[in-house]
Amino acid sequence: MKRAIMIIVFSFCAGFTLLSAQTQIQYGSNKEIGKYEQVNDIKMYYEVYGEGHPLLLIHGNSGSISSWSNQIPSLSKKYKVFIADSRAQGRSYDSDKEITYSLMASDYNALLNKLNLDSIYIMGWSDGGIIALDLAMNYPSKVKKMVLAGTNFNTDSTALYPEVLMTFQNLKTIPFEKLPDLLKRAYTALSPQPDRAPIVFKKLMNLMIKYPDYSTTEISKINVPALILAGDHDLIREEHTLKLYQSIPHSQLLILPGTSHLVLFEKPEIVNQTVDTFFSTPYQDLDRFYFLK
Repeated sequence: MKRAIMIIVFSFCAGFTLLSAQTQIQYGSNKEIGKYEQVNDIKMYYEVYGEGHPLLLIHGNSGSISSWSNQIPSLSKKYKVFIADSRAQGRSYDSDKEITYSLMASDYNALLNKLNLDSIYIMGWSDGGIIALDLAMNYPSKVKKMVLAGTNFNTDSTALYPEVLMTFQNLKTIPFEKLPDLLKRAYTALSPQPDRAPIVFKKLMNLMIKYPDYSTTEISKINVPALILAGDHDLIREEHTLKLYQSIPHSQLLILPGTSHLVLFEKPEIVNQTVDTFFSTPYQDLDRFYFLK
């Protein structure tokens, strides 16, 4: 249980100061290129790096642009990388609406419209992968290929281990002022609305407890190529990751050994190379029995 709590807390805070401090560019706090766009009922903060085919990176719950500090330098060499802070996270604003994955997908769709982007590559990690799923289901013209890392499409015991579900429930009951300092900073240090931190924390915990609730029937309608990526010691059940892979018609699967839900940070070189290969190589469904014919 204690290990699960620490992984989840680090997942929330990943890249906030620990990783961005290791790079000269302060991803997520780059005053030279950081911009805001009005999307739906909030202002959304984003940064852009590199040139090439557009690639959108979507961070996990309670994260920010800096969560991608291990990916941006590598991927921006070949792609024009767009990274935003999701609603109520990082430097983006919150509103009085309930936070749902569908609402955040709508935010990203609105941002892509403002930036005149269609048929892009998308990589989402954790909650970001769920948002990417929603984009592929509800805004299919926006997505050319996608990578889903550490992603679940349900939030029950078939998808998450009991310890994880219990941790989410326990975290929701903790008063904000009693949270670990690192976690509290994730909600206040970058936020343009730091006074809303206790509200945002409860809303984001509630998000993970109630959602997502997509069906395999909905997911099977996704018609874009997908790479499903996970650690072999992920917070997501292996059988759930396998079901996600099996439900998307044009998909590939990679489970990296010796990694957890923090696979992006644990083996960034392998992740970055694999992602680049997937995006840069024309997708082709493999006939499982081609070599027997």
